[in-house]
Amino acid sequence: MKPYQILPSTTSHKREPLLPTLELFARLGLRDLDLNLNHMIERGVAVDSVRTALADNGQRVWIVSGGWCDFFHVEPEIRDTMASVSRQVAMARAFGVDRMRLFFGRLARDAWSAAALTAIVTNIRRLADQYPDMSFVFENHDGASSRPEICREILERVDRPNARLNFDPINFEHAGIDSLTALGELQPLIAHVHLKGLDDGRFCEFGAGSIDLTPHLSALVAGGYRGGFSVEYEGEFDRTLRLWEGVRRAQSVIDELTAGATDAASSRGRGAAAPRAAPR
Repeated sequence: MKPYQILPSTTSHKREPLLPTLELFARLGLRDLDLNLNHMIERGVAVDSVRTALADNGQRVWIVSGGWCDFFHVEPEIRDTMASVSRQVAMARAFGVDRMRLFFGRLARDAWSAAALTAIVTNIRRLADQYPDMSFVFENHDGASSRPEICREILERVDRPNARLNFDPINFEHAGIDSLTALGELQPLIAHVHLKGLDDGRFCEFGAGSIDLTPHLSALVAGGYRGGFSVEYEGEFDRTLRLWEGVRRAQSVIDELTAGATDAASSRGRGAAAPRAAPR
């Protein structure tokens, strides 16, 4: 088994019928998945029908991507968020999954305050404590969560092992933040990573565009990261082709990095095991 999971995300295909999409993924050899719950949350697709399709296709879901919730809310609005997440947790469990991607919320970038910090820390702690068997990874997106120092402060204050960061470097770049600098600030908190591309301000497939994510992947591997990667495509061209290409490129880059890390470790090990004899 490979040390890192490279998971195609069905987020790329939210506008397409889910069951035929799953069959097409299977025909392309895409069997380990990041499943977006949008079709079940927003369109009424039955969870049992998706489970049957996955079984028929020989596919497995490793992480689910939940819908928009806002953990900056306070009473009474926060009740709707918690109720929505409860439904999503039930869906995740039906797929045998213990990892869920969520968003921090819609707070504007300049609206960050001590009160907002207190609210979101309280709400995420409540969620993490309510579902200790689930791992929740919160994605940096727009608004306040586009600032790495805010993501870090929230998760450090939450201080729960099952509440971590879903690091999306391209979302940071899209918001005008240097993603490699953000990685250095956030790396100890990262439990999942999204991979895609950015070209002239527009999203594209991983491996294309103006942002080279190889240094990010190298830093993650060298730093001991052992979580998964979800490959997304949110561009304007053929989603299936670009997603498939992105998955292949991600696997190739990570295989090369891990092979290099293994070779380096082996060389260090050989050197330690057989020191040169002292001259007589």
